[in-house]
Amino acid sequence: MTEITPAIRRHHRVAAASFALALSAGTLAGVGTVAAAPSAQAAESTYTVRSGDTLWRIAAANGVALSELMSLNGLSGSSIIYPGDVLRLTGTTTAAPAPTSGGTYTVRAGDGWWVISQRVGMSMSALTSLNGMTTSTMLHPGMVLKTSTAVERTSTTVPAPAPAPKPVRQSSSKQAAIDFMVAKVRSSSTYYAWGGNGPYGYDCSGLVKQAMAQSGITVARTSHDQYVNAPTKVSRANAQPGDLVFWANQSTGRIYHVAMYIGDGKIAHALNPTADLVITDMNIMSSNMLSVVGRY
Repeated sequence: MTEITPAIRRHHRVAAASFALALSAGTLAGVGTVAAAPSAQAAESTYTVRSGDTLWRIAAANGVALSELMSLNGLSGSSIIYPGDVLRLTGTTTAAPAPTSGGTYTVRAGDGWWVISQRVGMSMSALTSLNGMTTSTMLHPGMVLKTSTAVERTSTTVPAPAPAPKPVRQSSSKQAAIDFMVAKVRSSSTYYAWGGNGPYGYDCSGLVKQAMAQSGITVARTSHDQYVNAPTKVSRANAQPGDLVFWANQSTGRIYHVAMYIGDGKIAHALNPTADLVITDMNIMSSNMLSVVGRY
């Protein structure tokens, strides 16, 4: 048996003590790290919506509950999000904005009819009726909606879409354009398609461009340019069949929709993916309709 000398014993005790001290320090450091509370001033995390994103996909990819994501951003399951929208991933829920003192509400990205009706405290039927629209009417950021509650006490139903009228015949060179618009609306093969130029799928300006071509008139491709380039602009009250009716974002002034006046107080247009191509009363979406029409 090997004899352990006092010197060796002292070496072992020193080594053991050093190890214990190091272990103790490491443990304490670890405890300190776990117990440390996150900074109250942590930066708020956001996510910029990309093409093809959905609320569920964004929530799953960022480890956020879908209900929390919608709550943080004042959205619902029916809300529409657009590429470029910035969504909050952390933070506290903020109260929904109240309508302005003038009794209006400005549509924000992601808003839907149900969301807005909840924010302004009125039913969807009353809100759409007050603005001359239906729940199938597409909303755009910047649109200004009336939010007077007086209509809710007298309006309980949304008026049925106006029946397709017999277009007013005229000697104008734009009769062929009017006939084209009406024929496309009445066709069971046509539908709304963003950026569509036909012969079956159209968006609002694509339909107008193809219709005007039937009368030998060349117009720009977008509704904004169709308005800017119109040679003559006259009061909407003096509209003639073949004139173009426009709607604009009241915040930016940019034109976002166009229709053709076909006479008898009616317009034909490619409205949205839900309504497709329709003939409606001229006063639809009146809050954002321009007071003048374009005449080519």
